[in-house]
Amino acid sequence: MKILLSLAAVGMLAVVGCDKSDQKSVKDMAPKSTDLGTGLNAVEKSYARPAGEMSDVVAGVLQSFDLKLESTTHDDLGGEIVARRADGHKVTAKITARDEAACDVSIRVAPGNRQMADLIQERIGEKATGLPAK
Repeated sequence: MKILLSLAAVGMLAVVGCDKSDQKSVKDMAPKSTDLGTGLNAVEKSYARPAGEMSDVVAGVLQSFDLKLESTTHDDLGGEIVARRADGHKVTAKITARDEAACDVSIRVAPGNRQMADLIQERIGEKATGLPAK
C-alpha cells in the first residue's frame, strides 16, 4: 500500500511539474515561412567573367526589368546590388569573385520568389555570354 501511495504521489508531482506554458510546441519551433532570408530560394550561378564586370551586367539586367536600384556596393572582388520591385519587394544580387576571371552571382527575390530569380539569372546569362571576351 505504501508503494502504491508513493507511486501516486510521484505521478501527481510529475503532472504538476508539467506546466504547458513553459513548453514550446512543435508549431512554435517551426519556421514561420519557407524562406527566412537565408538563401533557401536564392538562385546562384557561376559565370566566366570577372566580378567587377558582372556588377555592371547585373545592375543593367535589374534595370531592364524596371526595378529601381536602391544601392550598389561593389569592387573587383564582388559586391551587392539591392533593387525594389513596383510592389515593394526587394531583389538582392550578391556577386562573389571565385578568381580573377570568374564569379558567382546569387539572386534572391523577396519573399522567396524562386521563379523570378530564375528569370533574372536567365537574362544575366544571356547578357554575360554576349560580352566580348577579355
